[in-house]
Amino acid sequence: MANEFYIGKRLSYDGQLCTLRYYGEVKGTKGEWLGVEWDDPARGKHSGEHGGIRYFECLSKLPTAGSFVRPTRKADPQRSFVEALKAKYASEDFEDPDVEIVFVTQEKKKNAAPRAPIRFSGKEAEEVGFDKIRKQLANLHELRIVILDGLCMSRSIARSKESQLESDATSWPTDLTDVKDACPKTIELDLSRNLFEDWREVASICEQLGKLRSLRVDGNRFRDTALTDTERQGCLKAFANITTLKLENTLLTWEELTNITALFPDLTTFVASSNLYNTLTPRTLTRTITDLSLEDNAFLTLSDLHPLTKLPKLQRLILKANKLCTITHSDQSTPIFSPTVSEVDLSYNDISTWRFIDTLPTAFPGLTSLRVSHNPLYTSLQAADGRALSAEDGYMLTIARLGRLKVLNYSPISEKERLNAESYYLSLIAKELNFASEEAAEGILRSHPRWKWLCEEYGEPDVKREVNRVNPNSLAARLIKLHLYLGETAKAAASSDAPERFETELPMNFTVYSVLGVVGKKIGIPPMKCRLVWETGDWMPVARDDAIDEDWDTDSSDEEDEGKEVGERVMREVEIVPGTRSIGTSVDGMEVAVRIEHR
Repeated sequence: MANEFYIGKRLSYDGQLCTLRYYGEVKGTKGEWLGVEWDDPARGKHSGEHGGIRYFECLSKLPTAGSFVRPTRKADPQRSFVEALKAKYASEDFEDPDVEIVFVTQEKKKNAAPRAPIRFSGKEAEEVGFDKIRKQLANLHELRIVILDGLCMSRSIARSKESQLESDATSWPTDLTDVKDACPKTIELDLSRNLFEDWREVASICEQLGKLRSLRVDGNRFRDTALTDTERQGCLKAFANITTLKLENTLLTWEELTNITALFPDLTTFVASSNLYNTLTPRTLTRTITDLSLEDNAFLTLSDLHPLTKLPKLQRLILKANKLCTITHSDQSTPIFSPTVSEVDLSYNDISTWRFIDTLPTAFPGLTSLRVSHNPLYTSLQAADGRALSAEDGYMLTIARLGRLKVLNYSPISEKERLNAESYYLSLIAKELNFASEEAAEGILRSHPRWKWLCEEYGEPDVKREVNRVNPNSLAARLIKLHLYLGETAKAAASSDAPERFETELPMNFTVYSVLGVVGKKIGIPPMKCRLVWETGDWMPVARDDAIDEDWDTDSSDEEDEGKEVGERVMREVEIVPGTRSIGTSVDGMEVAVRIEHR
């Protein structure tokens, strides 16, 4: 049985794939065990450690990826390519356990009327049985897109042997025709989540498909990607026509990945998502790639991707769902990608500063399309006057900061949108300068690289600084000062020691209910018995009773009304209605006069 198990062997138990990482005894138990790392890390119990002893390492580095199973446990049977193809597209048995097929036969009665044909929208429908459907599916020769993911497929005949490696021979037979005989017209092939252990197994399949253009091998765990010179030449021929390759969640090292891409002479689209990369070694990918996806990895800075700057034809770079927060580390210079890179996806990262956005034109000189949604930057924006900005405001500012951008978050940018965005951005810079001292102005302008260009395009705004203006980002800018005094009704109901006039400063987001609580406690009246009246300070003219004409002509001109006599002027008053509305939105200004009355 010892020869049956080896490190790196791929296994499947009850449909769950795993890789053998340890074979031997476990302290405190009897007999031998298999230490396996599950492809689904949530399936396991530990990380390869038991009783304080580490028996194996999990490539995923996750705490629940490993388990110990007995060698006697029955594994799922493995399939060849042709067996997997027939199981998927030409199975003889109806495989849906929730559907019961019932065959009903009826004797044809003598002189029975012929059954009327079934019609849909006036067209006669053809009735077919499962045998005809299976016959159509069984025509595997016509398949152009073949998806064989998760079918326990392996190709042990193509796995390497030490004697063959030493002789620099090709490890797999080159005269096989099983794949070509089964589906010769295949142009897209998905071999994801199977039991392949050796990259030669993939090559042995692809070399028989001369029309193959797209290959997907996600979720496999290869123990060996090394090739002899002869095998490398065989792979170059086998993958000669493939332009799209996907290797997601394979946990291959970056060096192994670059070695594999070098076997595809015409590769243009490459996907290497979910491989736990946080930096890239100097090895570079094949230079023919134009579309590259490194989604769902762990990159922190763009400088971690420096080897990608050597791709001369790269046009589209997907970095979605990483941990990008800065352009470079403190001791590094900004990486400059090829001018051919026009589309970049930075959504679902940790970008929180405008400096990152402002540096993008330097890092990507040809950038015209950007996706940057779902970053912390757009959830905590604030204007210079302390006003909170929405995500939509943030996207407008992104457009204004990136002058060459034509598409943002998949939406084309019109000329009108750019005009509005840049004008808005310029006004916000002017407000920021209004609140800053002259000494701080230079630093502010450095944080807005497009200031000079915007001024040349739209004219420099008039900056008016006020010496005593409150800093909008300070606590004082968030307080409102209330000048309160007791009205006649409140004087009669208030406690004997209640002050007739007093002042208080409260946060602008205090609700009116909270303000009533503060006032009521101060003057000794129940809060809900207090009535707050805001004296606006605006005086309005009131017409005298004897000046009102019952036959007033609504069509009279302003000149005729100008000479009419009016009564005295009165102050406009507004009652502050109790509720959960904030006091800052119930009145205007930072200082207001409020009269207190008793209800």
